[in-house]
Order: sequence, then C-alpha cells, then structure tokens
Amino acid sequence: MLLNGLETVGVVESDNVTAGNFGLVFEDAATVSIDGAQEFTLRFKAVKSGKLSEMLGVSGSITRAEAYGGAGRLGVAFRFSGKTISGVGFELYQNQPNPFVNKTSIGFFLPEAAEVTLSIFDETGRMVYQQKGQFAKGENTIALDRALLNTTGMLYYKLETATDSDTKKMIQAK
Repeated sequence: MLLNGLETVGVVESDNVTAGNFGLVFEDAATVSIDGAQEFTLRFKAVKSGKLSEMLGVSGSITRAEAYGGAGRLGVAFRFSGKTISGVGFELYQNQPNPFVNKTSIGFFLPEAAEVTLSIFDETGRMVYQQKGQFAKGENTIALDRALLNTTGMLYYKLETATDSDTKKMIQAK
C-alpha cells in the first residue's frame, strides 16, 4: 500500500486482523497480509495536506498485491464514494531467485494487455539479451535461463511497454 503524505499510527484490531498482519512499514509504503477478513482499518496521520484518494494507492512493488475469494484471484483496489480510484498499474517485480545460478523468473503486472520488451544489460550497459512479446492484462512472468545471458555478475533488466518502463538489478552467480 502506498502512503503518499501519510504516516501509519495504528491498527484497529478485530478477530482476523491484528498489528501482526502489517509487515514492513517504509517511508511511503506498508505491507499487509490478512487471511479470513474482507476489510481492515488502519489509522493514519497526515504529514502533508492533500486528498486521501490521492494519498493512498495499491502497489505490488514490495509484495505482490493480490487477494483471493470464492472466484479465485481477485483485484486489489481502493474505493472512495463507490468509485475505484487506485488499482495496481504497471509494475516490474524483483526477479526470483536473486541471485540466481541457472534459472530465474521476472514477474510483472500489466493494467492492460500490451506488447512488452525485456532488455538485459551488463554492468557496462551492453545489451546481452532482449525478448519481445504480447502479454495479457494482469500478472505475467518471463523465465530466463543462464545460457541465454552468456555472462555473470551484476545485470540490469528493463521492461518496457508503449506507455511504461522500469528497471531493476539482478545478480547472475557462477
């Protein structure tokens, strides 16, 4: 959960929700994991002025934003006055595992189906691998094999669509 201009000050506990459900709290984000509750109350203190609907956001950049119900996997969003104002947008996740020896997976979320370009660069900025393809709206994964990269050490991977892009680091160990 993104907290732009908000500071967490407490959790209203219930049968299925305690302070233990809230993990890491960063300067502008917090993680939450809850099983068996459809809602929770988190108290904030505003540290700058603004609209609450613009100060809260959903993100999968630290932990994946996901929910499950009777129909399976559900979307995660905030609603204000009955309107969904913040769902998960384009996000590039950290590769898993990292560091890796033989194989790794790069996950990402697309708010709409799109053509995606994954580029991998070595420490000098030289492109060592590139893959393009059409990917569906939602969660996606690209599997990488060591043989495709033909290099070791610190690498950078960049994921691009027509409207978005992000870059992260990964380590390919011997």
